[in-house]
Order: sequence, then structure tokens, then C-alpha cells
Amino acid sequence: MKARPCKQVEGGMKHCEPAEATHVWLHMPGPFPYRLLPVITSGSRRETPCWTWNGDVERPTLKPSIRSTDGKTICHSWVNDGQVQFLADSTHELAGKTMALLDVEDM
Repeated sequence: MKARPCKQVEGGMKHCEPAEATHVWLHMPGPFPYRLLPVITSGSRRETPCWTWNGDVERPTLKPSIRSTDGKTICHSWVNDGQVQFLADSTHELAGKTMALLDVEDM
């Protein structure tokens, strides 16, 4: 599984079916491996802090791009059909490369 759907419940997160997901876990190559992103699977993300997700756990696509930083390292990427495309403004060794998402382990 490349994307693990979960939903926010009182006290934390619970694994769920894709149609019920409020968030998705990804395991990405690079300096910030685990990402928990708020998602929607239908409708408009306008005026929400969410990414759109196609609901596919094996070949996920998320929009817009994902950008993370720790103050020194920048990781900026697109996730399309289960592939991570690291953009040129990333400041690590994977900048400009495309790699498959890693399997999300049981969490």
C-alpha cells in the first residue's frame, strides 16, 4: 500500500476506507519520509487546507505539490500515479529525480 487512508476521530487517527478519509499517510523517499496530509476525495479544496487525493491506495495522486522544510533542507515534490517527482527547488540529492512512493508500514 502506497497511501494509507485514515480519519480524524476523538483522540487521534483511525485507519479507514478511502471514501471516509480525512487524511492520508505517505512514505516518501528523501529527507522527510513520513507525511500525514489532510485530504478531500471530491469537491473543491478552495479555502481548505487540504490536498485533493484520487482515493487510490496503490497509485495515489495528490494536488497541489507538497513542500516541507526544517529550516535548512527543502523538499518540494508532486505525487502522481504513485510516483514522487522531486522539483528543482529541493535542496537534497533527489532534486530533479522521480521515484516510486515507498510502502506505508502498519502504523
